[in-house]
Amino acid sequence: MKKLRIATIGVGRFGIFHLHAFKQLEEIMNVKLVAAAEIDLTKHSTIKNDFNIPIYSNYLEMIEKENLDAVSVATVDYQHKDIVLNALLRGLHVLVEKPLDTNSIGSYEMMNIAKEKELILQIDFHKRYDPYHIEIRDLVNKNKFGDFLYGYCYMEDQIVVPRDWFKTWVHKTSPAWFLGSNFIDLISWLMNSRVKSVYAKGQKNKLHKLGLDTYDSITSMLTFENNAVITLDSSWVLPENFSSIVNQGFRLIGTEGIVEADSHNRGTTSCFTSEKGIRNHNSGFMHLENDISGKPKYVGYGIKSIQHFIENVVHLSNGFSLKDLEGTYPSGLDGHEVTKAIEAIHLSIETGVVIDVQNGKELCSKVV
Repeated sequence: MKKLRIATIGVGRFGIFHLHAFKQLEEIMNVKLVAAAEIDLTKHSTIKNDFNIPIYSNYLEMIEKENLDAVSVATVDYQHKDIVLNALLRGLHVLVEKPLDTNSIGSYEMMNIAKEKELILQIDFHKRYDPYHIEIRDLVNKNKFGDFLYGYCYMEDQIVVPRDWFKTWVHKTSPAWFLGSNFIDLISWLMNSRVKSVYAKGQKNKLHKLGLDTYDSITSMLTFENNAVITLDSSWVLPENFSSIVNQGFRLIGTEGIVEADSHNRGTTSCFTSEKGIRNHNSGFMHLENDISGKPKYVGYGIKSIQHFIENVVHLSNGFSLKDLEGTYPSGLDGHEVTKAIEAIHLSIETGVVIDVQNGKELCSKVV
């Protein structure tokens, strides 16, 4: 049987883990990582040597030459649309990092093209794969919470993320796009309900003083279709000496129960004379361990969410249909719903009013 041919577009800070995830699958599945594309030429030599694959500076050239079955996209947010559409139109299954797009017109188009061509469009909303969150979802399905009433979630990065990592394109994104998208999808998935309306406020202070035109923080009140009201704080100005790169957690309260999840402090803390301050560890997301032969491999829900895409592609090649997989993975529709919600968050900040997300129109929100 022909091996499924996979490639990754964008091998920066997170795309490199796509390569590891796919390479590891070669040993247990009928797949092969065959190429990568990256516009930063300084990374080419390392990628080529570490993974023994050709690397292209032009992703379209790679798609035309490599006879691919699927690609993953891990470029910066605003570049997703053109790349994903080009891949889908050439008949490739696509995994894309969140958010699917920063414009609902683009996310709507991608979702529909994938549906028309019967291709997988999967979003890497990795928080769905966290075993702690899966357990909470199971409790929801057992109706332990009754009717959801309200909740609170937060995701906050150290300032190094916008100031150092994203400084060349941070003006094209925000903490709501980069961080909030994670929790909007997670809470929607946990409660099995879509965002109905939003009201939001944004702060521009510290980063603006550093010459970076983006929000320090965004606070959003999200009303869901089940009438639950969830407050979401997203920011990326935590001090560099904070105990981890990200601080995050949430709580949900229903008529019959409550759950609180601290995704930052999961029980392991360290402090060394050779390092500054205390460090919290989230090894469940991703860590290295040796397999039975002593070969190191990455494991954790951050890897599992990427590999699940290939498992789905393999299922389709074995005769399953998209209908069979429906509801088992973060789909283009899920990505579109998150994009609509965050688009509405920014519109609410700009206008100062509540924005209706689910107004019967797929491409826009209206002021209510």
